[in-house]
Amino acid sequence: MKVIDDGVIKYDRSNFTPCDCLSQEEFSELEYWRKILFNLNLIGEYPEARIGFGNMSVVKDYSEFAKSTHPQFVISGTQTGKFADLNGKQYTRVLDYNICELKIKMMGAIEASSEALTHAAIYDANPKIKSVFHIHSAEIWNKMIKDHLDHTDASIPYGTVEMAEATQKCIAGKNSGVFCMHGHEDGVVIYGTSMKETGELTLALHQKYVASNNL
Repeated sequence: MKVIDDGVIKYDRSNFTPCDCLSQEEFSELEYWRKILFNLNLIGEYPEARIGFGNMSVVKDYSEFAKSTHPQFVISGTQTGKFADLNGKQYTRVLDYNICELKIKMMGAIEASSEALTHAAIYDANPKIKSVFHIHSAEIWNKMIKDHLDHTDASIPYGTVEMAEATQKCIAGKNSGVFCMHGHEDGVVIYGTSMKETGELTLALHQKYVASNNL
């Protein structure tokens, strides 16, 4: 079985506030795009290891729950990749964070995705970026590496301060784009100024590296 470095939460989990499920309006557009990506197997679960992959977020104003100098966002919860549909108990509010200390202040019925700090690093680096999708695809990942597209170093694992810093270097000066994580097998990140832009960039990536080869 392939060893999969994914799904394990590495951030400080001590500042999690359990609450009732999130309202539909908080995640409805995310769920629209997630359904599309799930059907393309860009979000899902590795069956042998039973480890979920893929997570999505969008910037939201949660100042009613907590004040922060950082962008706040809603993100899919940890280990939810296997589900075709998510509900308000499977998304989480990220209210604040300290990337250098691997700390996240969150509120929901489930803890945030193990990749939440990567999302936070992207939003923190550029306030024009409003949405982040993290997908898994061996085909896309390998071909992006072959094409020398933006990437983080192979020695950097996900969920670390080093990955957050490398992520910020990848997106420097860009409001939208894609990059792959060399040190996180199959991991690809797409970001944009809106969920629609992020979604369309993701579909274009799939069309280029997967769909066009299956014609």
